[in-house]
Amino acid sequence: MLDAKTFLVDTNVWIDYFMASEPHGKEVLAFFEAVDQRGGTLLYAPTTLKDVFFLVPRILRREAQAAGELEGISFAPAAWACVRSMTEIAAAAPLTLPECDLAWMLRTRHPDLEDNLIIAAAETCNADYVVSYDRDLLEHFSPACITPEQACNLLSICS
Repeated sequence: MLDAKTFLVDTNVWIDYFMASEPHGKEVLAFFEAVDQRGGTLLYAPTTLKDVFFLVPRILRREAQAAGELEGISFAPAAWACVRSMTEIAAAAPLTLPECDLAWMLRTRHPDLEDNLIIAAAETCNADYVVSYDRDLLEHFSPACITPEQACNLLSICS
């Protein structure tokens, strides 16, 4: 058996996981299940915690508003539950001054600071892959950045 892989999971994949978002919900769930079954390691960048905490209530509020059920609902408990779940199933990657410096240096390769912080955190903790649906990130940092589907295929090979 090949060595277990370490995956730093990008914010968009966490959101799809928690919200069962279409069109990627099933693939993301399959990825998380494959990592669990194959003994892989999940990581997140600390900035992703705050993004999930901000985005989950926003998405839930939009869905409740569309269903006409917005009155008196607080979505903060859902946001707290999501970030707690992240800390239970994944480990935080480092995000300190050296990672910020690396993100700065990456600006000529990829212009998005937030994405570069993800890459820098993954680099520092020696993650094998960054799992994302961000097209620019996948393009600019291939083959280190892969989709959840690609990660599932890789994990199938590893079994």
